[in-house]
Amino acid sequence: MIQLFRLSLWLMRRRLRRGWGLTAVAALGILSAVTLLGAAALYSQALAEAGVRHALFSQPAGSLHVQALAQNRPLGPEDYDRLRGIVAAAARQRLGDLAAGQERFGQTRSGMGLSTDPAPRPPSPGAPAGRPFFMTGFAEHSRILEGRWPQRTGTAGPGGVDLDAVIGRRVARDLGYSLGDRVYITPFRGSPAERIALNIVGIAEPVNPRDEYWMGYPSQFSVQNVGETQVVPFYVTENDFRQIMGRRFPTAAGDFGFNIFVDPAQITAGEVDATQGALDGLETDLNKEYPRTFVFSRLGLTLREFQRDLTLARVPVYVFISLAVIVTLYFLALTGGMLGRSQAGEIGLLRGRGAGIAQVCGGLLLAEALLALAAVAVGPLLAWLAVRYLLLPALWDAGDATGGGPVAVALSGDAFWMGAAGAALAVAVLAASAAGRARTGMADALASRSRPPTVSFFHRYYLDVPALMAVALVWWQFRERDGFVSRALASRGLEADPSLILAPALGLLAAALVLMRALPLLVRLAAWLGMRWGPGWAAVSLAPLARDPAQPASLAALLMLAAALGVFGAVFQSTLARSQSDQAKYRVGGEVVVAGPGVSAALAGRLAAMPEVQAATPVLRDSARLAQGHSETPALLIAADPEAMAQAAWFRADFADAPLPELAARIRPNDADPSGQQPGPSIPPGADRIGVWLEPGDLATRELQAAINVWARLTDG
Repeated sequence: MIQLFRLSLWLMRRRLRRGWGLTAVAALGILSAVTLLGAAALYSQALAEAGVRHALFSQPAGSLHVQALAQNRPLGPEDYDRLRGIVAAAARQRLGDLAAGQERFGQTRSGMGLSTDPAPRPPSPGAPAGRPFFMTGFAEHSRILEGRWPQRTGTAGPGGVDLDAVIGRRVARDLGYSLGDRVYITPFRGSPAERIALNIVGIAEPVNPRDEYWMGYPSQFSVQNVGETQVVPFYVTENDFRQIMGRRFPTAAGDFGFNIFVDPAQITAGEVDATQGALDGLETDLNKEYPRTFVFSRLGLTLREFQRDLTLARVPVYVFISLAVIVTLYFLALTGGMLGRSQAGEIGLLRGRGAGIAQVCGGLLLAEALLALAAVAVGPLLAWLAVRYLLLPALWDAGDATGGGPVAVALSGDAFWMGAAGAALAVAVLAASAAGRARTGMADALASRSRPPTVSFFHRYYLDVPALMAVALVWWQFRERDGFVSRALASRGLEADPSLILAPALGLLAAALVLMRALPLLVRLAAWLGMRWGPGWAAVSLAPLARDPAQPASLAALLMLAAALGVFGAVFQSTLARSQSDQAKYRVGGEVVVAGPGVSAALAGRLAAMPEVQAATPVLRDSARLAQGHSETPALLIAADPEAMAQAAWFRADFADAPLPELAARIRPNDADPSGQQPGPSIPPGADRIGVWLEPGDLATRELQAAINVWARLTDG
């Protein structure tokens, strides 16, 4: 063993002195393979970190937080205290540092009738319902417009409870309540004598309706619709809700919730799966103790969308890296062939002295192995520099734009593992070439010099035919699936299929095999024509190529692969940029979109009057049902000005068989019914509102504090 090692060192020093040029080329190929795979790992990591920050910080405030809701629980304080402890323990165990804070709330069910009549009577069937609720932190995130916050502790007696309450400004406006009013809620319809008396001591509104504290929208300040029932919320203190009302009506049912605020900065790309598992586990743990407990959050859906988008974003990186690696490995195989030709004499001499194939291969691969080790140490550093200074600026901009901060990339172990895989592939290619060279003796080396092979070993035994069949099979599978990804049945997510990702690289390899098969024939034909009818210099130049066409064909195939890789990279990058731009324009809909609860149709006219605006149209999106006899079909209703829509909306030519102005011109208003009969009274031109006289009849004697809905059907173009 020691003698073999000494012999290998002697051969390596001799090779470096005589063939340092080819050895340097081989070292460059190995370093390229290591750097490419290391850069793929680092860029994929940076892409994941930028993607998860963009997915989380681009969501509205409050949509990513977690709400645990236990329904139909008794109002007794003992049950609530146990529920509170279990939720706190489960959130601490499952979410850990991800939870930045927690708020609690409780509310009665929506079936408790509301009345302003002091007499203990059953509530009317059409009367609205009252809902006392408490919410920790409510006073800190609200401001009193009139009156004060509840200060005195409520009282309980045989007739029920008496509590102070605060209502929202919209509730006071819609129902006509004012300070000092007294309302009554009947928990049990069969016991009208037991009631919850609420004294309205304050009218409030939220300090910031968009604060994440409200978990999207502060519905506690307005009348709520639960089915066909209007529910009026009344804020009371937590102590009054639990200790006074809960102890007086322990069998009454209510809903208790816990708003768990999540810090999205704690979620990294590596913790996405763990976070999704924590959300699922939190709901499972709570339902084991309290059935009908639900966990609501958009965080899980956001993370699933991130994983889908990350898979789609990684596919171009994998495709391009696979192309580059295939070209690099082919370059190494070609370099190994050149090394074999230059070392044919040495190999023949060693074989003639009794050296075995394994010994010769070990001696030939010692230098490449040392170069691979050096490349594994240096390649990931070069990959980090390339990703850090060439690829990350765009991801930094994306991180800053969404509020997540700049994306940092660290030199992790994945880069070294991927670099080691690249080095192993490179050494494997050189080892295969060395194994083929080690089989040749001195006689074979001399014979190859006098009669060089016209085709390579791969083509001599028609091994390119099954390779082309395999490439055709992969391409057929790629075309059948219409892309690089497939949908997994278990997780219902997108997965990148490695065989499909290698399809472009295998296509280039197939083109190289065809070129290497056809080019020697073309060279021999050109040499024959040059010797017969061409000038002398052409015959002299083409004769050596015709005698040994394998080497020039390999170089031509390498040039073809390099050119194809460059063209593919340029075209693919522009196509990818166009695709991302079109997707962004499709999501937005136009150059400038104004949305919000305060947007009215009149705003479009004011915007269109501005000199900088070419066209503006209001757009209404709503769900509708198409009536066909006794059946209905759900549909999506979109209302807009057709002419302005054709100028303001973004449109692509492949959306329809006609341009958008032509499609908009097909929408014509029907001026009148073909029968000449109008289904109802005509609305005069210029009218902007319709008034209806209503005969209330006996409604005045009913306890109706809710608005009365009047339905009308309008017909236009």
